[in-house]
Amino acid sequence: MALNGDAGPTEETAALKQAAARRTGLDDFGDPFFERPLAAWVHDLKDPRLNSFARDFLHRLIRKDLERRLKVLAYMRDHPEILEVEIPPVVMITSSPRTGSTLLHNLMALHPLGRPLLRWELMEPLPPPEPETYAKDPRINKLQSSIEPLRGSLLEKMHWVNAGEPEENAWGFIDCTGLLGCGIRPVMPTWSQWLADNDLGPTFLDFRKILQLLIWKCPPPTGGHLVLKCVMTTLNVQRFANAFPEAKFVVIHRDPFRALVSTCTSGNAICRPFGGDGQGRGPLDREGARGQESFNLQKRGLGALIDFARAESARVHNVRYSDLMDNAVSTTGSIYEHLDMPIPEDLEKRILVYLEAQRCGKRAAPPKRLDTCGYDPDAVWADPDVARYCEFFKLEPELVRLTDTRTGT
Repeated sequence: MALNGDAGPTEETAALKQAAARRTGLDDFGDPFFERPLAAWVHDLKDPRLNSFARDFLHRLIRKDLERRLKVLAYMRDHPEILEVEIPPVVMITSSPRTGSTLLHNLMALHPLGRPLLRWELMEPLPPPEPETYAKDPRINKLQSSIEPLRGSLLEKMHWVNAGEPEENAWGFIDCTGLLGCGIRPVMPTWSQWLADNDLGPTFLDFRKILQLLIWKCPPPTGGHLVLKCVMTTLNVQRFANAFPEAKFVVIHRDPFRALVSTCTSGNAICRPFGGDGQGRGPLDREGARGQESFNLQKRGLGALIDFARAESARVHNVRYSDLMDNAVSTTGSIYEHLDMPIPEDLEKRILVYLEAQRCGKRAAPPKRLDTCGYDPDAVWADPDVARYCEFFKLEPELVRLTDTRTGT
């Protein structure tokens, strides 16, 4: 049974809330908006296609998310001055998934006046980071140790973020909408559909408070800016813009066929441990036979990006993935220029040092070949929604898949 946008609390969600309240000694969950994605998540936990490891892991994940919400809201009630923290200018990077946004995020975070949000602080925002210990906070090593066993896996080859590196906004959401960075969507269909069909405005208003909490004691340098990224909420990009009037947007665009196939492969890498057929095949291996859910979701996102570019043209700068792959230095410099931001004198050095670190094994290189997951490039490009998107943003097919083994893109 699918859940609609009006789904409310159930016995299971009430039990989860009560358990979180007992463990934390807190009981004020704030705005009940979170109960709707929570109900969708709980519904999906009953799916018989999930294995026992998945059900246990995903149950613990939602439990921890509820506890984090209680603690963050309580901390803000004890420190009301946090909500007076001024949010500086924001550079927001967004796109469809698998279009080079992670690379671009990392390159723009190299700006000496930029302040990205790192994975460890988004996942564990309490206590708020302190300037004196920001680079050596014990939460960094703790988180890094937990993800190191995944080295060498397909996940590392497709998408890898260390504990101390810039991360997706979704990891910091505190209302049951950003669990596992939304990477678990392929095996949580009711929850995924709920995210696609509902207004996430309340999520972004909560995230605004998380930003204030994290920069309370560790703001950007004087005259600086925040460098944020999220591709998991593309359908709600206009809502994010409404919640953050300080933001300007950098939107990166790629051949939709290449992005779609890469999305399916990375989704498999994330979700394979949670289900499958017992022979190493994960939930997306038969994508073409599953009604092409990923393609339908992608097309909705492409339409949202067109609408956003039209509505917010003064706040949006569009970038092509092919240009980033061709010359990362000049492409990044042109973005700064378009945003009326100072271009660092040592921009080229900063970028080349970053790329060299990737080349030397900071993370695994991407696979040389990707399975098409049942999609045909000509059919994808012939789709009217894809054709409209490509015409609008002047995209050409990647006849040969563009990758950079230095960055894992």
